[in-house]
Amino acid sequence: MKVIIEARALSAANSGVKTYTQELLKNLTASHTNAEFEILYGSNSPLGSFPSATETVIPLKTEILLPVWMSSVANYVSKKNPSLVHYTKAAIPRKKTVPTVVTIHDIIPLLLPETQSPLRRLYWRHALQYAAIHSYHIMTNSTRSKLDIIDHFVIEKNKVTVTPFAVDLKHFRPIVDGSSPIALATGESLPYILFVGTKDPRKNISSLVRAFARIADQIPHQLVIVGKPAKKRDDSQQIARELHLEHRVQFRENVSYAELPALYSGADIFVWPSLYEGWGFPPQEAMACGTPVIVSDGGPLPEVVGDAGVVVPLSGDTFIERLAHEMLSLMQDEERKKILIARGLEQVKKNTWKQVADETWNVYNKVSL
Repeated sequence: MKVIIEARALSAANSGVKTYTQELLKNLTASHTNAEFEILYGSNSPLGSFPSATETVIPLKTEILLPVWMSSVANYVSKKNPSLVHYTKAAIPRKKTVPTVVTIHDIIPLLLPETQSPLRRLYWRHALQYAAIHSYHIMTNSTRSKLDIIDHFVIEKNKVTVTPFAVDLKHFRPIVDGSSPIALATGESLPYILFVGTKDPRKNISSLVRAFARIADQIPHQLVIVGKPAKKRDDSQQIARELHLEHRVQFRENVSYAELPALYSGADIFVWPSLYEGWGFPPQEAMACGTPVIVSDGGPLPEVVGDAGVVVPLSGDTFIERLAHEMLSLMQDEERKKILIARGLEQVKKNTWKQVADETWNVYNKVSL
């Protein structure tokens, strides 16, 4: 089998899509050494990452030129005549000469258009629909996303395969050294509640800050928000100032991948109140580090945590009040935390990247017949 895989996500900053693409390629090329894989990049940076595959660059200078780039990819693919081509980031070209598989992680631009820039709203509304209807098969990462795709694009359910994402358990694991990564200038260690993710309005950090404000005078904890600003920024820092929580809420941008396990492990609880997600790596990573989690029911987050996390429904006008209640209740219940920690450590073992690669390979076999 000759497979071309579009992997422009590998040239982007760290993201869930980048992790998925990297792990998929690593496991596919390792498990199927008799197949011929060619990986298409948008820039030179990842070349040499997969020595058993052919790596080709078709330059993409800016995402604004994505439709033009896709056309160039289609022309290139038609000359190579592979068994199939897999597009890993939701879009496919208009010109298709071989069987096409596409990964659609979510349809957030359609479900929450207000969270997208005008240009992204315009492009992805059409691109997602075209990819869903005209691809041979769709990969997605959750049952929730599968149902969204089926409902919005009116396609057969057997056209969509779900491959739940995994977490790197060698990297994300409990770290117990008795020290806290969060401390005052005096060196005094502090208990803390943790959030990890980009400061995007969709992540709903502002609700987390407001919920924390309701219980701040009852607990000694800091609220630690880790993540870089998004293109469309949220107002969480402004809200923290308005609520006079500047000394209780810490915003940290430059936290490395290597530092994350200790940061997760040191937190009393991890909270993710997102309005909607395609998946949810941070809650998985927190569970793998032995930290109890609270999430909203945004998209597939209940699937991510299973019975190992507290799920707070977003519906209604009392989400902030309910979130505050669950945060305080969990922090004050050591026995419940122990139960959730144990469940979380088991929950993260249920999915592996090899399983993702195996299911994807099964789809390749069906599509290329």
